[in-house]
Amino acid sequence: MIKNIKHKFTLPTYEHRSFRKRAPARYRMLTHENRALPDFMIIGTQKGGTTSLYKYLAKHPNIKSNYVVKELSFFDEYYSRGETWYRSNFPKRKKGKLYFEGTTHYLYNPLIPKRVKKMLPNVKVIALLRDPIDRAYSSYKHQVRAGREALNFEDAIQAEPERLNGEKEKLLSDPTYISYNYNHFSYIERGKYADQINNWLEYFPKEQILILSSKDFFKNTDNSLKQIYSFLGVEYIKTPIERKHNTGDYKDTMSEEMRKKLKLIFKPYNAKLQKILGRDFF
Repeated sequence: MIKNIKHKFTLPTYEHRSFRKRAPARYRMLTHENRALPDFMIIGTQKGGTTSLYKYLAKHPNIKSNYVVKELSFFDEYYSRGETWYRSNFPKRKKGKLYFEGTTHYLYNPLIPKRVKKMLPNVKVIALLRDPIDRAYSSYKHQVRAGREALNFEDAIQAEPERLNGEKEKLLSDPTYISYNYNHFSYIERGKYADQINNWLEYFPKEQILILSSKDFFKNTDNSLKQIYSFLGVEYIKTPIERKHNTGDYKDTMSEEMRKKLKLIFKPYNAKLQKILGRDFF
């Protein structure tokens, strides 16, 4: 007589779960030679609407984004992992498709343009520039929500020079250095767009760089997308416009005095930017 045998059900071990989680990444690494490198990238600016732009562009049938996360941070934080790792984060290349990623540190970090030029000399880059005063305050609130900022806004602005003292020099002298303060407490420095754009123009011609206003992008998203599609050489397709992505709900409690102070700080940089681009952004 054959007895019914009941198989005991067991949950997968930690090792099994861990392997299953890693397997897709391992497969992508093994098949990296057939995978795309980006044809274009969104380089910034932080808190300027890049998440919304990334999501809209990814909806175009002929445009494909990288896997997993929007910000790969390859050219700043993971550059030492090399091209094989970078390729593994993209789909297999198909004819007629464009591939892209978006990392907001790329505009701000002075090391990035040279690295991008070396690996992707023909890549096109897109930057959204937000009014530097509003961007600084939005970035500050973001750092507060993330638990990284304990100072009030006025004190954080006052503390910025000391926090960033020597950090840029360390980045330039040590390519492996990652600066926490430079990434998270650069409220004023990130708004000095002219210097950052000039840094990219040292390595790329203007024809490969598209710079748009965040204000215009949110005011008339469809028109901005038309400009981007034209820049990329892809067919215009109407994209459903949704709510803003990655925005924080907060009240603007900046004092008028502080706003005037920041306006004076940014005035020469905005004028320099206007001269470079031939238009007044803010």
